Amino acid sequence: MAGNDLTFEFDNVEKSRKQIVKEIFSKPFDHLRSGISYMLPFILIGGIITAVSSISNISDAPIWSMVASIGQVGMTFFIPIFGAYIAFSIADKAGIAPGFICAYLANTNGSGYIGALLAGFLVGYVVALLKKLIKPNKILQGVWDYFVPAFSTLAVGLFIIYVINAPVARFTDFMVAKLSGMDAAQGGIAGLILGALGGVDYGGPISKIGTAIMFAGFDKGIYLFVGIAIAIAMVPPFGFTAAAFIAPKLFTKSERRYARTSWPIVLIGGFTELALPLVINDIIRCTIASFLGCLVSGFLAGFFGLELSVPALGLASWFFISSVPVYALCVVAGAAVTAAALIFLRKIWPRKNFDPDSDDEVMSL
Repeated sequence: MAGNDLTFEFDNVEKSRKQIVKEIFSKPFDHLRSGISYMLPFILIGGIITAVSSISNISDAPIWSMVASIGQVGMTFFIPIFGAYIAFSIADKAGIAPGFICAYLANTNGSGYIGALLAGFLVGYVVALLKKLIKPNKILQGVWDYFVPAFSTLAVGLFIIYVINAPVARFTDFMVAKLSGMDAAQGGIAGLILGALGGVDYGGPISKIGTAIMFAGFDKGIYLFVGIAIAIAMVPPFGFTAAAFIAPKLFTKSERRYARTSWPIVLIGGFTELALPLVINDIIRCTIASFLGCLVSGFLAGFFGLELSVPALGLASWFFISSVPVYALCVVAGAAVTAAALIFLRKIWPRKNFDPDSDDEVMSL
């Protein structure tokens, strides 16, 4: 080692440093997806328990106020958890505490979900850069491991408070004022946008942009985006399984078997990802069909002002939706369009080397 024992070593190969920086800043949508995945249980548990506490409207029993307070814990901390696990995805365990603290500072000082998102990315990148680009000797390694999270928390926390919070809070208030007064046509346009984002990658990074929009609105009491998102979530898997029932000769034996067994799981769980086994061998046609069905479902949900007060999936969502008939219409209409489009595409544009009697196993989830 060059120099004395108390000096820091920087990577002395310039190319290697560039590779490290490139790696740190790659795949931002993966980090967003991680934050949302870890956040969802908090908001789901908190939302359902808070909804259950509404029974207190017909009973003055003290237990219901306690139930409400338990649910409120999840609703209070889902945003800091979101920021913490974006930072974790970028910087590993060293990013969790700084991400939580900085996202909490953003949320409690006016910038809410958007501020927490920025805080998670900022603190994650600062921690990762400091840990990977600056390598102290073994004597200082332990001190450095503690210093990096503390310094990152302080630097990003002050930046959030003095630079980020005020403009983001003003922007958020402006958007809330605009979005809260949407008419049917504007709601339909919002539905088309969320439908387009949610219909192309089956829960992947593009759809997570729509999820981020959804939770930004939810944080400010706008439940329309959650209603739109939940309406389109089941469209691809239901549409593809419906197509398999209607036109079985366009599907392999293994695909038909999966369609028969998966639809109850789709109904109960509501996950878009359940469509993937039917997509994997026909990505282009399935994605076109999914995109069209989600556009229809999203437009209808936005046009009719469908709202969901608790971001539950699948069967649980039916208990918290603002209008069950509209919800059913959105899912059925979107799935019907997806099924019809997939059947049409496969008839006019057959799959190469397709064998309806093939029994190759489809990918399982």
